[in-house]
Amino acid sequence: MNFIQNYFQKRTNIMIANQDYELAEQLMNADYDFVKEDFLPNGEYDGKVVGRKLFHLEGIFLDLTDRTLSHPRVPYAHEDRGGMFANVVKEFGLGNRKIIWQPSDLFDLDSYMDAEWFPEQLLMYHSEYKELQDAKDLYCERSISFLDYFFKRLDIYRACEMPTFIKYYRGVDIDKYKDKIRRITNDFPHLNEKGEYI
Repeated sequence: MNFIQNYFQKRTNIMIANQDYELAEQLMNADYDFVKEDFLPNGEYDGKVVGRKLFHLEGIFLDLTDRTLSHPRVPYAHEDRGGMFANVVKEFGLGNRKIIWQPSDLFDLDSYMDAEWFPEQLLMYHSEYKELQDAKDLYCERSISFLDYFFKRLDIYRACEMPTFIKYYRGVDIDKYKDKIRRITNDFPHLNEKGEYI
């Protein structure tokens, strides 16, 4: 019986990893025309406004890919995916929704930054907790990209063997997973702390 449970858990985890790849692709293919809306009177774009909107979209990805469910919930809209097998997919309980990758006024950047982003169990690992908190701070300052933070989170949760992380990554080759996410998001527009694209 344990073998069957492990098998299905691994299959589920691989499906979840594939869902992460799809999320990364959707993030890359999102409509970033909102940047054009945020120009200052002198013709330059407003880095703070654009930065808040990018934090929101990045936050959706960070939220939905956190297997510990500790990342702050980020509001997002979704719609029916449709398609030929839409009803069949729903019958199996897998859902058939896709994210609308658009910034929302419901996203409060200050509350998001001030929230706790990690599971309480991580507090038992003082140096790792501090390392991840430092990564969060650097990301919030835009000194590192959301992907730098994302990969650091993966490494820390793996090293500390966070229970839900281990459960939902069992059977997933983490190195191949990271490489695929890197390849998909290679051209994502990162802003530094001055609001400049890097």
